Amino acid sequence: MADAIDTDVLVVGAGPTGLLAAALLARLGIAVRIVDRSPDAAKESRAFGVQARSLELFASLGLADALLDRGLVATGIQVFIDGERRAEIAFDDLGRTDTPFGFLLMVPQSEVEAVLVEELARLGVAVERGAEAFDLAQDGEGASVRLRGPDGERRVAARYVIGADGAHSFVRKALGLAFEGAAYGQTFLLADASVTWPLGADRLSLFLRGRDFAAFLPLKGRDYARVMVVDPEGGGGGGQGSAPVDLAVVERAFRAATGLDARLSAPRWTSRYRVHHRGVDRYRVGRCFVAGDAAHIHSPAGGQGMNTGLQDVANLCWKLALVLRSQAADALLDSYHDERWPVGQRVLAYTDRAFSAVADPSGWVLAVRSVLAPSLAATLSRVAALRRRVFGFVSQLGIRYAPGRFAAERVGRAWEDGPGPGRRAPDAAIARHRDVFDLLAGYGFTLLAFSRDPLAEEEIAAISADLQALSRDGPIPLATHLVAHSLVGRDPRLVQAEAPAAFAAYGIGPDRPRALYLVRPDGYVAWRADGFDVAGCRAFLAGWTA
Repeated sequence: MADAIDTDVLVVGAGPTGLLAAALLARLGIAVRIVDRSPDAAKESRAFGVQARSLELFASLGLADALLDRGLVATGIQVFIDGERRAEIAFDDLGRTDTPFGFLLMVPQSEVEAVLVEELARLGVAVERGAEAFDLAQDGEGASVRLRGPDGERRVAARYVIGADGAHSFVRKALGLAFEGAAYGQTFLLADASVTWPLGADRLSLFLRGRDFAAFLPLKGRDYARVMVVDPEGGGGGGQGSAPVDLAVVERAFRAATGLDARLSAPRWTSRYRVHHRGVDRYRVGRCFVAGDAAHIHSPAGGQGMNTGLQDVANLCWKLALVLRSQAADALLDSYHDERWPVGQRVLAYTDRAFSAVADPSGWVLAVRSVLAPSLAATLSRVAALRRRVFGFVSQLGIRYAPGRFAAERVGRAWEDGPGPGRRAPDAAIARHRDVFDLLAGYGFTLLAFSRDPLAEEEIAAISADLQALSRDGPIPLATHLVAHSLVGRDPRLVQAEAPAAFAAYGIGPDRPRALYLVRPDGYVAWRADGFDVAGCRAFLAGWTA
């Protein structure tokens, strides 16, 4: 197969997960092709919320503003139980200072895809549409996928294949991966439409009334929103898929569940559908990987689906690039499953519990919900620490990976403060017009050298030379930044710290005034060390090739 390779990576599926994978690989200089069975881009809104962690990723690529231009910043959530508002949570009251995005951006999946398609075009990559994958084979050199379309059949051979082809993934089935799980007991009604009702259009609203559940999700101001409601006539069967439904049916069910005079009009999309929760047992088989809905599908609780898929490929693509450039051993690719499978399992477990309790209750669950829900809602409104904890999970800011061969540290004593290996690198102010995320932008490796002790000119020169040498001739490409107090004023060789926030966020203090942090392209700490141990960082990265 090696003699017939057409591209480094073939991405099957052009939803948000596949599009982002192709864009990340292209940015890294990897030859990539992306195919999709549909002849046209999706028009339906489908997924609806971009979480803070995904916005951080888009910001590092220079794409966050394009999404913010197209979306609505939800100001909070309100919960109604039996017609009475029992909880109201404002997103600007979460106390998060480690991210610029302490909110949920409501933007339809179709708009996310449009932004990514534009980015791909800028990178010289076009989606090959109307190409249905129907056969896959692989060996030690690569993988071959056969495609059929209006012009007949063709074969594409690649070094690696990413299956991002959704819940009915051909790639997953061809690899023989288990997809364990089940359907929930009820069907649901959905409509993206204009909503006229007594409440506002700037916050998420959830309604519990007996066995009924409904949700209002703002999408475009007063132009249109998404409403979801349990189908009062649904139930039984475990089939997948969805079908259009008359808007009047959705309106009646929504009015009954909310107890409000709500009127729906101008529908953009309606659907009667069944929700499933399923996950694969492996994210990698040889030269092939699965990501996004091809690897895990779950309830819409917390808006996790699309965001989890985006983080899947953010984790995978830089690893593929290093292996393809012979800058890391094949074992690095195994860490994709090792890191992302546990995340997928936690998301499945959380969304299953939340959705079962709220939207699919039966028997004792319904009885317990009726008793505890008002108290829990009130507690959530009142206890700031609990709100921050919930937001940390839902926003995916709290995701962490286990330390190991590719995530380590070199310290002389316990280091409790600051993000350890496998933790997300937080944002923090360095100066009036600069923060840590400015230094981490670009989806590349970054080595941050922090010095709380003021540096003299000769010290600046010495550490700058060491950092430049590592950047120039080290085992992998990386950017370096010296963030420090200075005895000589501003110096082009360093980023002068004019605020204490960055030092505090990274555990730099009187007992540990200097440290190095190596941050991966996906924004997680790969390695850290006391002092300016540049040689240690070089040795750590050199070990990746074995």
